Amino acid sequence: MQHIRTSRLTDVELIYPPSQIALACLSLAYPEIAAFWARSKNADVALGGVESIKQTITRDGDIPSVDVVREIDRRLKICKNPEKVVGSKAYLTKRAREEKEAELKRMKKAESVRKAAEQGNPFGEELVAQANLDDDD
Repeated sequence: MQHIRTSRLTDVELIYPPSQIALACLSLAYPEIAAFWARSKNADVALGGVESIKQTITRDGDIPSVDVVREIDRRLKICKNPEKVVGSKAYLTKRAREEKEAELKRMKKAESVRKAAEQGNPFGEELVAQANLDDDD
């Protein structure tokens, strides 16, 4: 499991399928069992193909220090959109602007309903039957 966790810190997930990564991790932990499995599946070539994965895991799979993780977190915080951070001034300004736009929209709709009510029927003009049409037309 430690080799699998270490592989998550490398680029192997972007390059190789999960089955090959699993075989490489098994080969790192228990080379005899991995070789036995490969022989039972007539896949000795597969065991040779995972050597580059094993090298990548052992070479690039360093767990980053706490200071490096803190630096990355600090940089990511700078990259956040302040309009999406609840409680920030930009967020509150955006919410106020959205509420104002919604209020204007409600006022426009209320005004159009009021005008329609003043003009008579709010549902529109009466339909007038034409003399030359049948009931099913």
